[in-house]
Amino acid sequence: MYNSPMNDFIVRQYRASDKAAVKELYRLASVHSEIGYREGPWEKDFEDIENAYLKEGDFLVGVLDNKIVAMGAYEKISDTVGHIRRMRTHPEQRRKGFAQQIIQGLERSAKKNGLTELRLRTSTQQEMAQSFYEKNRYKKLVAEKTFYTEGPFEVVWYGKKLAQT
Repeated sequence: MYNSPMNDFIVRQYRASDKAAVKELYRLASVHSEIGYREGPWEKDFEDIENAYLKEGDFLVGVLDNKIVAMGAYEKISDTVGHIRRMRTHPEQRRKGFAQQIIQGLERSAKKNGLTELRLRTSTQQEMAQSFYEKNRYKKLVAEKTFYTEGPFEVVWYGKKLAQT
């Protein structure tokens, strides 16, 4: 668990009992994003978060007043690189520093697990997310067209080398 200087906000590792709340936060935060929400096969990791993330990565949740209001995860994609996924903050809790606490926790966890780089992707429509990642020193790597059932999105990949301590 990572302690936060923010009043009652706590960042901790995902528990099996969080499953419904995590999936609902994903849905709600996506509905209120620039790209919206559609159910699909890209959500299959939610059915088995323990195997998708916790075996060789991490999944963190941010809890405020006993409710999950932020989350993020990474999966190991090579011996030295992790892929950040599922970064979401409840729409009413944005711009309060909660996502900052989550990404910092993921970076600490990745370093502890021997990773030297984290990568992530977001769509070009999600300008607030791009700004957040750039503020956290993630650098644009490449943009590509990705086709989902609801149509093509231009996806931007970001990466960050993790300083080893």
